[in-house]
Amino acid sequence: MSIRILLATAAVIALPGAALAQTAPSMSSTITLGFSSTSLDALGTGIDLTTTSLDVDSDISFGPSVNVGLDFGLSMTEIDTPLPIGIDADLMSFGFEPSYHFANGAYIGAYYRMGDLDISVSLLPITLGVDTQQSGIFAGYESGPLWVEVFYGTSDTDPGIGGIDITDYGLAASYDVMPNLEVFGSYTRTNIDFGGGDIDLSLYAIGADYDFGNGLSLYGSVGRLDVGLPLPISIDATQISLGLAYDLAQAGGGFPGIVALEVSRTNMDLGPITADATSVGLSLTIPLGNNASTTPLNSHSQVARGAYRSAISGGLAALR
Repeated sequence: MSIRILLATAAVIALPGAALAQTAPSMSSTITLGFSSTSLDALGTGIDLTTTSLDVDSDISFGPSVNVGLDFGLSMTEIDTPLPIGIDADLMSFGFEPSYHFANGAYIGAYYRMGDLDISVSLLPITLGVDTQQSGIFAGYESGPLWVEVFYGTSDTDPGIGGIDITDYGLAASYDVMPNLEVFGSYTRTNIDFGGGDIDLSLYAIGADYDFGNGLSLYGSVGRLDVGLPLPISIDATQISLGLAYDLAQAGGGFPGIVALEVSRTNMDLGPITADATSVGLSLTIPLGNNASTTPLNSHSQVARGAYRSAISGGLAALR
């Protein structure tokens, strides 16, 4: 995976640099360094996951109409089970989203996202890898306190799974109720058609962010994943997350960083099996540029903000 990581990192750095050399556009970026610890309890057995992550989200504006979004993510997870087996899961992702914005606040665009998941088990001499690709189109409207967006696309895997078609669609919205209070929500649907039947995944979440005005902000979200199978089995998961962030610039020194502590609880109903997961995460977010976000990019509330264009990837992010 190291070669792909280097290529994706080079793209994140080189593309904005090339653009600046050509037309001197405006650019903003958000960088989040994260660490989380998750305890998963199923059938009386505990599994611990420790994740270290880096996320970079960049936005390049070529004048008032043309915009290019670039994002890069890397997470490394160590999985500790009761068995004497070491398991490591490394995930690298890259996204590219060009869009065109109209004068009335409407916009249209296309997206491409790829992911590279590598899993290594101490008892196996090889690393298991799966590559994913997502592509599609989106349209939205942003004016004043309101933002709303819809999307439609498809997903694929490598190695491919013959005879299976994956379709993704959904919407996301946010509204500034007042200058220091934002509410947001999303709905994402993924349909897996494998000829003999369908699997439908529905992911929906709502959240809010409140700024106290003294550098402190409180944010949280509630989300649910429903999995519809062609079998009389119910599979679903519900997650509640709550985070507290502090802007270090308020403490003096001018350092443009936001530290955040987030706690989440996930209850999973896997048919005859139930499982619970408790996660505690720390993050440092550095906003660069006028349009950079101060929200941690590794936060579970990103699902409610519509950061994922697949119910599969959004559902897996709950265990990050």
